[in-house]
Amino acid sequence: MKKFAIKCSIVILGLMSGLLPLLPMQASASVSVKASLPYFPIQINGKDMDITHSQYPFLVYKDITYLPMTWNNFQTLGIEYNWSESDGLQIWSNRNFPPPIHQNPLEQDLTTKNNANSYSVQVSDVPITMNQIEINNKTEPYPFLTYRDVTYMPLTWRFVHDLLQIDIQWSDDEGLSLVGGQNAIYSIIGDDDRSLYFYSLLSADRTKSMLKMDKSNYQIEWKNNEEQDQFIKGLSTSPHPFAGKPVELVRKDRDLYYDNVKVHTLTDSDVWESADWGAPVPTYSVFPAGDQRVIISINLTLPIAAIGPNYGTTYTFLIQNGNVTRLGDFNQKLDRVIPNPDGTVWIASAKLPSRNGFISGSARVGLLDQEGTLHMVNERLHELDVNALGITNLSLSNPASADGSLYIVLNGVSNKDYAMQDTAGLYTLNTKLETKRLSDYVFGDYYLDKNRNIFIKHRNNTIENLSTGEMRTWFDYELAKMK
Repeated sequence: MKKFAIKCSIVILGLMSGLLPLLPMQASASVSVKASLPYFPIQINGKDMDITHSQYPFLVYKDITYLPMTWNNFQTLGIEYNWSESDGLQIWSNRNFPPPIHQNPLEQDLTTKNNANSYSVQVSDVPITMNQIEINNKTEPYPFLTYRDVTYMPLTWRFVHDLLQIDIQWSDDEGLSLVGGQNAIYSIIGDDDRSLYFYSLLSADRTKSMLKMDKSNYQIEWKNNEEQDQFIKGLSTSPHPFAGKPVELVRKDRDLYYDNVKVHTLTDSDVWESADWGAPVPTYSVFPAGDQRVIISINLTLPIAAIGPNYGTTYTFLIQNGNVTRLGDFNQKLDRVIPNPDGTVWIASAKLPSRNGFISGSARVGLLDQEGTLHMVNERLHELDVNALGITNLSLSNPASADGSLYIVLNGVSNKDYAMQDTAGLYTLNTKLETKRLSDYVFGDYYLDKNRNIFIKHRNNTIENLSTGEMRTWFDYELAKMK
């Protein structure tokens, strides 16, 4: 297990802002340059590198660290590659699901001889692409190099962190650390007063189905399949007060009624019957939305065999003082409808899973004012997705604070032209629709626990408590050996 403070997470963007693996390949070489051995310790996934005896040692060129792209380094860091005479070197971050689990530490390529302090190396002149982005090695300030017929990659922030999803850490005591390809800890299941619970990608071993982590001291223990099932069942023993409840609507011909109020007239597509699968299956839910008003959700799903999730068609309506208004911005499942002390109401939907990730634009938040006007936060902030924290946590009684404020996460993607904008981060959002930025965006799964502490499940088995700034990383081989 690796422990570090958040402020130390990336302090090495000057001297070490480049670090990555290398792999043996036939490559032509052109210009020769001088590179030296690092003077500091280096680790890959917790394993100390023997730079003195390595057959393909790490190198430093222009004050940037270079990673030898060997088979072993690539495998342990979760990097894929392909080499051909026609296309050159192609590099990808892991594209497999489930991702590979590395149950053993890195095996180093060592010799009995001591390495010299400096070497003559060549600037690589083969075609190189990374995640389908062409790398122009002639214009790169820190080009790929070749030494002993092995390609060396500069460990720049762009290559390592942004494109290949490898984490770099630096400390005065331990030097430079690379962490990548660590996947045993999967998504957060839920929490209780003391612990967080995670799904495991080691679940083929039924004794390692769920990981329990103490929130205060980060002690971890495995839970078996039966204990996981018991925990999940305990989360849903009673319906959440803001998650709505099933309701029966009265159908008269094609009209649907709630408490003698006509809510919706079914369209031709709503009632279309498949010869093989039959008619759409209706699901109706009602959400209390303050004094004299409710929100009705109507979902119609054709029970067909589909590749990926089948969400059907959803309509959302506000009934206020007997008047019906369709809320067209919420044509999807509602996760929470939260009345606030000032009479406003939050309406929030979490991002919807798709076959290959999540549906862009499905994380939505709206504020219903006392007059019944819906103000979409996505539109107001020009954000494709607005992620409200806590709206899927069954243990959290209210995602909003006492004054009605929410924690939201913005990805910084415009809802107008899908361009990136400088808005990504964690915010508070109050019922006046005012935002306050708390931190920049960090890639990972944000989680608001039942005590209103924010945790982030980062890639590479790393968990962070934003309240304390403390983080822990576990390596796959540690978790695999732990009983």
